[in-house]
Amino acid sequence: MSSRPGQNLLGIAIVLAVLIIVVVHVTVLPLYEVVPNKVGRGKVLGEYEQSLCSSNLGPLKVRWKRHCPRDGIVTVAQGGRLGNQMWEYASVWAVARRTGLDPYVPRCLRRVLDEVFADLSVPGMGYIAHCPVRWNDAVSSPEQWGRVNQSIVLPRFVVLPEVVLTWVNDIRHEFRFRKKLIETADRILREAADDRPNATFVGVHVRRTDYIYYLWKTRRAVVADEEFFAQAMNYFRSKYRNTVFVVVSDDPVWCKIHLSGVDGDVFIASKAGVTGPGQDLATMSACNHSIIDYGSFGAWGAILAGGETLVYNMSRHSSVRVAELLPRWQIISG
Repeated sequence: MSSRPGQNLLGIAIVLAVLIIVVVHVTVLPLYEVVPNKVGRGKVLGEYEQSLCSSNLGPLKVRWKRHCPRDGIVTVAQGGRLGNQMWEYASVWAVARRTGLDPYVPRCLRRVLDEVFADLSVPGMGYIAHCPVRWNDAVSSPEQWGRVNQSIVLPRFVVLPEVVLTWVNDIRHEFRFRKKLIETADRILREAADDRPNATFVGVHVRRTDYIYYLWKTRRAVVADEEFFAQAMNYFRSKYRNTVFVVVSDDPVWCKIHLSGVDGDVFIASKAGVTGPGQDLATMSACNHSIIDYGSFGAWGAILAGGETLVYNMSRHSSVRVAELLPRWQIISG
């Protein structure tokens, strides 16, 4: 009988502990954000941001912080080279317009694009790095999105021309080149014109090197040959006076050998180890018209240039998808 008071005290303690747990769950925990297990409890966006990057983020340097978004956001994972990352950025930009969600891109993506373009409007994620992750039900495409408090995290290598090109003139304005790249592009075109009066410049993108293996591995397809480029060049020669073809390529040696001009109307702008992707893209975008084979880089050069574009016929490729959306683009076979 002497143990009964101790048992009573133990029972009371257990009841009190249960009551405390219930009170905490009912009144305290709902005050905090529920963080999805897949990104770790208690994480903020700054901790998650590195997982969206294919390159090292480095230290965060932000002069001021934004208020945390009330609703979901649109962001993307970084992948690929300049052309790929332009599609990733543009897809965030366009999906945000369509859904009304706030757009943010990882700082690693902004860092690459800031070297080429001036005054991009989509902020880096560093401005909301202090905000809690709320992506337990995030989706990866606008088609899956259903409500304003749901975020969209687009995948690496995303290409959404059907959404982006709804605002084609606006995206051309968004991707404004830095002044130095513009000035160099103008100098290159003057050199290419070689005193031809009122020259019509046609940017030509030739993608080879790694794409030779890539196309064969993924599509059992071969790269465009000189017959395609000759056919496309002859189209522009017959339509415009004083045509000058300005070639940008990852294989300028092949271009010099195989893209023979008429009266010196072919100019190889790319120089290995001298001109980089940003400069080549700025040069191509400064032209009046375009000839492209495939790849995101050439597609963006032609989009930003405007004018007519002839595209190598490779079914289901993103360049062909763009050609099917824009009125002055034609798909041709070599």
